[in-house]
Amino acid sequence: MRKLLFSVLGSTLALSAQAYDKIPKEEGFSGYVFFGASANSLESNTLAKVGGTEVSDESIDSLTSSPDNKDYSRVLLDFGLSYTFSASRTQIFGGTELEDFLTQDSTFGIGVRQGVGSLGNLRASVIASSPTEVWEDPYVVGFDRDETDQMSSGVRLGWEHILESDFDVTYTQRTIELDDERSGTFLGLNAAQRDLLDREGDLKKFDVSYRWSPSNDHILIPTLSYINHDLDGDAMAMDGYQFQLNYAYLGLQNWELAVNALVGKLESDDTNPIYRKTEDVDRYGVSLAATLKEPFGLKDWKLRTAVNYGEEDSNIDFYDTSIKSVALGMMYSF
Repeated sequence: MRKLLFSVLGSTLALSAQAYDKIPKEEGFSGYVFFGASANSLESNTLAKVGGTEVSDESIDSLTSSPDNKDYSRVLLDFGLSYTFSASRTQIFGGTELEDFLTQDSTFGIGVRQGVGSLGNLRASVIASSPTEVWEDPYVVGFDRDETDQMSSGVRLGWEHILESDFDVTYTQRTIELDDERSGTFLGLNAAQRDLLDREGDLKKFDVSYRWSPSNDHILIPTLSYINHDLDGDAMAMDGYQFQLNYAYLGLQNWELAVNALVGKLESDDTNPIYRKTEDVDRYGVSLAATLKEPFGLKDWKLRTAVNYGEEDSNIDFYDTSIKSVALGMMYSF
């Protein structure tokens, strides 16, 4: 499966999560728990199941058409937990994160954040994906396709508040593995052609972001990313750039509002053996979120709702992907 690093909803959560906070001066535990549900509508020819829920059709009748729409719902559970050692400015942290909005790919990570004086904070963590299933051979036509497990693991390195500024840089690298990779087998492609369609390999992403707060009521975070899908199949390998802009308004007494937008482009240099051309992808995304503070008088709780839309428009219609989502949940911070 092509990996689509597209995290609109994840960015909505991050505006109020600890990823942008300096290390607390107080020693002890801090964190949050978010739980809720979402209603989703997905178009994908490659993703089979997310969390055990079917998200695309077992059988397709064309290799030249965009995918059909599939409606499904999900239970959402995210958390972050950290412990700070104030004397050494060291923080141990762990939690979940939505890596990829379009493929609903989430990870669990655990790591350490270390303050180094005026240089800023250094961060390192190991990450592993939650269970996801894709099609062994997405290009089977007229018959039911078989599912296979996809897993990923890797590292994330970061430098926060660089030289006491609001600039952050983050590098993420994950290795993607499939239990059974059989792309192109049904079509009778030879071994060399099937190798071009191999979806295993490394995903690399380098982010540069700036957190700007012109006043206590406004937070603006632009992020420029370089993405490299360094996959074993040369026709599936792609790279390109992505720009994301996150804005939060905190000026209302009981509400927090957030708007996130994303645009990007990825290109491949090698010809796809099925479609006889190289692939290029334009990606777009937008998310609107509203958060009610202390709903029903509950101290340290927030009620959050979000509406999301994401799309990857490929010059090869078979690879088109889109998702629409409405989410509602509660978050407890401590």
